[in-house]
Amino acid sequence: MNGTQEDQSDDIRETARAESGPDDFSTSEADAHERRLHLRAFDYWHALKGDRTYPLFKDLSPAGLAPFKKHSLLLEFSVFGATVRFAGDRIVSLMETEVTPGARLEDLPHSPFASALLGQFEDAEARTRAAEFEFVEDFLDCRGIMLPLSRTGEDANFLMVVVSFRQREEWSPTHGADAEGAGTTEAEEAAEAAEDAALAEALRAPLDACEEAVSQVAHLDGGGRDNLYHALAAALRLYEEASLNPAAYDALLVANGLKVQTRAPYTPVLKLTFGRDYDKTRLTEYASALAFAVREGQTSDTLAAFLRAQPGGIKGCVRAERAARRGRKGTPAEERQRAATEAMRAAKAHDLTTLASDDEFCLVLARRADGGGLEAIGVADCPPTEVEAAIRRLHQKK
Repeated sequence: MNGTQEDQSDDIRETARAESGPDDFSTSEADAHERRLHLRAFDYWHALKGDRTYPLFKDLSPAGLAPFKKHSLLLEFSVFGATVRFAGDRIVSLMETEVTPGARLEDLPHSPFASALLGQFEDAEARTRAAEFEFVEDFLDCRGIMLPLSRTGEDANFLMVVVSFRQREEWSPTHGADAEGAGTTEAEEAAEAAEDAALAEALRAPLDACEEAVSQVAHLDGGGRDNLYHALAAALRLYEEASLNPAAYDALLVANGLKVQTRAPYTPVLKLTFGRDYDKTRLTEYASALAFAVREGQTSDTLAAFLRAQPGGIKGCVRAERAARRGRKGTPAEERQRAATEAMRAAKAHDLTTLASDDEFCLVLARRADGGGLEAIGVADCPPTEVEAAIRRLHQKK
């Protein structure tokens, strides 16, 4: 291990030990025990590695994995993507979907945690070194460590992910209220209901606009993009109107069996717009996209245009919002990708006849030209496996 890797090992050990005591997750002994899993996993990995660049996957043993087995995810990487070799019970619960050996992370699009992991792997180098990561969702705090393994000890073909997480409860404006008034009569309850209905009527216009906008979305599971953007703009308009009339908003939420969510303020209006039973993962993404747009100074009048211009659309906003919550512009991989993309935007265009490669097939990177069409930037130095995968994809389109 070189000096940089040794420094990284010390950092991981120090962080794991520091986090084994009370912190902002919880002060419970159970949570402290879970955080120590990262240190145990790292020490086990480091002991298996010995003098190799990476420890061997075949050297993993049931006894060695036992202390953190339920919190572990073992992945194998190939041209087909990231394939699950093992998923502990806690990982399955975190994925919020059935996960079996042989499943691909790319085939779990509705799992926010699977999507977050794939985001970590956008840079191939990220899966070749031991590293800690953090994943924060609306009611989920998750921390983990990624540890590469190998078939031969030279190349990183596998990854062991050990994760600890804590789910927070939703906040309700009536949480902790006493039982005063428990003997309310039916007449009083009817009067309160009528008063709530009258208050909620104050938001009838923006609520009707939400219903109208949603009716224009061809398919709620992925219809027209512009129609979806306009539906989100209608939801944001409802939120803006509700902020001006909080009593009416409270009454509207009560009437629909919803609660205020301090960490996800846009989720209630999204449920009012798309329905309470709408896909939870999509609602979470929409809420993150709205949060990022508002963070960037957007309003309901500008939201649709903002989403159309945002790289990656809604998912691009989700990634940016997660990065903002972590207190930085993006992950190291995202920042490297952003710098590389900017460089390629400014790169000189080349005629294909001036490019050369010693291989029969190669990948040429092109960009959209200002006047239409494409212009070549250069030959991408890709490993044979990526070139072969591109050949297969092109063949399938024929």
